[in-house]
Amino acid sequence: MATWRLFQPMGILWWDGLLDKVDSGYEFYPGHIRETGIGISYQRMLWKGLFATVEVLPQYKTYLDEDNNKLRNGFKLYNSLHLGYHLAFGKKKRFFVEPQIHSQVWLFDTNTPHEFKALDNKWKNYFLFEPNLYFGVNF
Repeated sequence: MATWRLFQPMGILWWDGLLDKVDSGYEFYPGHIRETGIGISYQRMLWKGLFATVEVLPQYKTYLDEDNNKLRNGFKLYNSLHLGYHLAFGKKKRFFVEPQIHSQVWLFDTNTPHEFKALDNKWKNYFLFEPNLYFGVNF
């Protein structure tokens, strides 16, 4: 299960001046979006700790204005591909670290209010090569 709140389009990349846009508020939505969904993932070990994961996450979207009033609901299909390496350590190999690279694409973004859609259309509907680092414990 995943949920998040967006205050600007997801497709803005670091090299597109993401931090400048956050600091200035120039690309902010006229409100925000709450996205919630339950997804499914498939992970395959490829070779000696190297793995790949595919995730499909259908999301229910709620558009809210600046006063937190609901505008409408929508739907988004969020997908991601992960390539990573599983490093286990400790006496019984209970602890692990997984450095990963993710690529995401979001499709079928429906029922979007015009003001939100105008900002979304300026940016791509994918994000390539996002680095992640996961820490975990096996029980």
